[in-house]
Amino acid sequence: MRIKIADVRKEKRISQKELADKVGMSRPYLAQIENETRNLSTKRLYEIAQALEVEAGELVDFNAPSPTEEEYILESFRRLTPEQRREWLSLARVATGIAPPQDQ
Repeated sequence: MRIKIADVRKEKRISQKELADKVGMSRPYLAQIENETRNLSTKRLYEIAQALEVEAGELVDFNAPSPTEEEYILESFRRLTPEQRREWLSLARVATGIAPPQDQ
């Protein structure tokens, strides 16, 4: 899952401060929600959606990996030997159908 509040806010050319003021929270608190370092309650999600004039579902991508998952994958990949990385990329290509980039 990925929170898309910042994406929508930027599309609408609204600053964090403006949105935070509309919703009645501090700018740092909103930044933490956007960065997914603070949990987002359903109530806050609906308040933010209303302030941005969008449906609440537009602010969350339930199919996207979380930043924590992506960080784990990246850190795991970095710890592999070059041979293990080639094998991992080969498995990724088979699983996704996307060819890994070629080394130059």
